[in-house]
Amino acid sequence: MTGQAHWHGYGPWTGPHGFVERGNDQHRRPGPERSDAATVAFVQNTMPPLETGHYLLRRAQTGRDRTWTAVDDALRWLCETYQRHPPAPELNFGPLDARCRHTRAGLEGGSDAVWHYTTSGNGDRVAVFAVVCCPHRYHPGTPCPLPPN
Repeated sequence: MTGQAHWHGYGPWTGPHGFVERGNDQHRRPGPERSDAATVAFVQNTMPPLETGHYLLRRAQTGRDRTWTAVDDALRWLCETYQRHPPAPELNFGPLDARCRHTRAGLEGGSDAVWHYTTSGNGDRVAVFAVVCCPHRYHPGTPCPLPPN
């Protein structure tokens, strides 16, 4: 990555499984131009994008409290969000500390982290939240929505 490496957190988005199925893909990607109607609608949408780097287009959804220069801070937010929106017990997720170790390695290597699973108490709902590396290796032309202090 070039520039000052940092991370932005997005979500959590919670909703029915159907909203993240292929039939809604048109709502989960920007249009070809930054000012066209599809991109304007995408930027205002809160549904998880098809490509994590596209979260960076959503400036209004980027908060100072979810912009980090330390991986530990990003991981803390992921774990706290996970605990507020736990997965369904029947998923048999591994221990949270193992998930965090794996996620740490990815974030330190420049990968994004997306946690997406069926939530507890309702088999039709999912939670999706992400930590996105910035600058983004696959979207180098997308400017940082909120540079760290």
